[in-house]
Amino acid sequence: MPADARMIKAESLRVEESALTGESTTVEKSSEPAEVSAPLAERNSMVYLGTTIAAGHAVAVVTATGARTELGRIGKLVADAPDESTPLETRLAHLGRRLVYAVLVIAAVVMVTGWLRGDGLWMMAEVAISLAVAAVPEGLPAVTTLILALGVLRMARQNAIVRRLPAVETLGSTSIICTDKTGTLTQNRMTVREYYLADGRSVLSSATQSAFAEDELLGGVVRAGVLCNEASLAAHSGDGPRAIGDPTETALLVAAEEMGLDVSRLRAEYPKIIEIPFDASTKRMITVHRSKAGPYLATLKGAPSAVLDACANYFDSGGGTQPLDDEVRARCFGANEEMAGRALRVLGFAEKSLAALVDDLDQAAISELETNTQIQAGYTFLGFAAMIDPPRPEVPGAIEQARAAGISVVMLTGDQMNTASAIARELRLNGDQEVRALHARDLEGASHDRLAELARTVNVFARVSPEDKLRIVEALVQSGEVVAVTGDGVNDAPALKRASIGVAMGERGTEAAKEAADVVLADDNFATILIAVEGGRTIYANIVKFVHLMFSDNLGEVLVIFLSIAAGWPLPLLPLQILWINLVTDVFPALALAVEPAAPAVMQRPPRASNSSLLSRDLLVLITWQGAMLAAITLSIYGWALDSYGEGAHARTVAMMALVGVQLGHMFNCRSRTRSAFAGLFRNPFIWIAAAIVIALQLMAVYLTPLSRVLNTTRLTSVDWFMATGAVVVPIMLVEASKSYSRWKRGG
Repeated sequence: MPADARMIKAESLRVEESALTGESTTVEKSSEPAEVSAPLAERNSMVYLGTTIAAGHAVAVVTATGARTELGRIGKLVADAPDESTPLETRLAHLGRRLVYAVLVIAAVVMVTGWLRGDGLWMMAEVAISLAVAAVPEGLPAVTTLILALGVLRMARQNAIVRRLPAVETLGSTSIICTDKTGTLTQNRMTVREYYLADGRSVLSSATQSAFAEDELLGGVVRAGVLCNEASLAAHSGDGPRAIGDPTETALLVAAEEMGLDVSRLRAEYPKIIEIPFDASTKRMITVHRSKAGPYLATLKGAPSAVLDACANYFDSGGGTQPLDDEVRARCFGANEEMAGRALRVLGFAEKSLAALVDDLDQAAISELETNTQIQAGYTFLGFAAMIDPPRPEVPGAIEQARAAGISVVMLTGDQMNTASAIARELRLNGDQEVRALHARDLEGASHDRLAELARTVNVFARVSPEDKLRIVEALVQSGEVVAVTGDGVNDAPALKRASIGVAMGERGTEAAKEAADVVLADDNFATILIAVEGGRTIYANIVKFVHLMFSDNLGEVLVIFLSIAAGWPLPLLPLQILWINLVTDVFPALALAVEPAAPAVMQRPPRASNSSLLSRDLLVLITWQGAMLAAITLSIYGWALDSYGEGAHARTVAMMALVGVQLGHMFNCRSRTRSAFAGLFRNPFIWIAAAIVIALQLMAVYLTPLSRVLNTTRLTSVDWFMATGAVVVPIMLVEASKSYSRWKRGG
């Protein structure tokens, strides 16, 4: 359709609107006016720009073009949606502001304290500046960017293409996933689920080719579905046959081919000579075929009630015909209601031999036959075919994984209530409890707080328009939730843009959806979202590990300098030595922690709060006592060196080696706040590479003459190296004892 239009006259017009409304099947249009307040998907007298005519013909008057169409309004909603900062960007900005004030205070206190003690003002100014440089983890932005980039690379290998770098971490914060149904949770392809045969048997569409060949009645239903059909099959592709036409008719052809029936050969054997198209008033379609092997064959397809009304007999299990009495009709209607209750779209099939009607059909007889009342009745009932847009096979497991990770999944669809509810039950969207569904009309006039409350308790929103989706997502975001929105249609684009993280389908998704999204799933696999969530949580965990390491190390350095000055000791480190330590211990250990693998239970924890800080209270306590521990070990070794060698370069070299040693050991502690440093010790080989680089650089600082002159270091004795080795081991032992006690306490 090139524009929005109002029907003046419509004959058997069916429109494919899934990209705009989310409707899983084609929609029948008529000239009957709809209610003014009808949802977009229920305005059956309108056709819209961007939708596709699947069958029939009509006369319509154009009501809107360009930006004034429904598609244009969606474009405006996308353009008006504000760009939000990601949780990580917000946390880093907050942390940066706090650091500036803290570092200025620390530098001023150290400079004034040393100057009051009698040290030169310029010397203490250099020390204060060096400490300020050491105290600020200036590598944080670079390492964070590196961690995010590595996360993007890992996700790309798993078919999740990230369009905005900070969006990688946002996935790990996700608390609610608002997902479209058609094409996201389902395959956006009508599929025959089962057949109900006239003799009362139900046969799954997955019946084997041998079972199909041996079952004449099943073969009759499948044959009628192929012959009484306007769709066609193109050449086979890698994903199977590509069907062209109405989704319900193409589903019949695909099911026939999967059972081993040669569609082209069957149609060649039964060439169609007459077609009475599907009509909204009769709700059925009739075709007449010439047969080389026998009499002419009429096939009938349509709504179950319309087909049964046209039948006088039915086929029994032996292949014979029996009168279609009231008891059999009631049984068939009961089967239809049961399948419709499972949101299956049911079509009835019947056939009739025309040998007794005409012996020789010429063109004049054919034209008369189309209006002959005898062709409208007297059929023999074959059975029903029940169809549905089936759920993607990976979705139920992904929803269960999301539930275990504390993430709610809410379906926002333009489809009908019973269809959406049935899919939600099949996917176990609410676990073992009954699915809670709500119609779009119940959202009228609801406030943002009310919408957010409903979205937390309702599993399915049916018949929602693009504006409804946008309002629901906006309400959740404003209430503090981190919302991921998934979708593939034009109608999903505004919600994708407004969400904390928008996830579009790459294979079937529209360009509008992909342009509005932050992440595109190359494989259209809903389970990939959970893989991306796990990656996001791992990224955030690694950033926290880096912050833990840097802040405790930097606090240890500050305390070593400050406490030495307060105790009246000589300065343990010169400004260049402070900067060297900062360079050696910040870069390589941080890079090693950036690629730390995911913790085993990372997807068994609830999502963190959107307003949580990188420096939580628990982490601040941990950094404080561990930074004090690193300083205490370093000062103990420095005190020993002063006692052994007196003030000078030797004692400072020992202090520098001790401080690097405790920070090197602490790198292993920071791999996890709860698990032992020895758990999975070799899962991350980069930890050992970083340790080897740090040790090599320290050896160069002591034994490479040009560098040792710049840093004012001296060669160490075997006892000095023993003390430096102890500086590596002791922090690991103390933190391991603390972790063991915490695990024992939690277990008790």
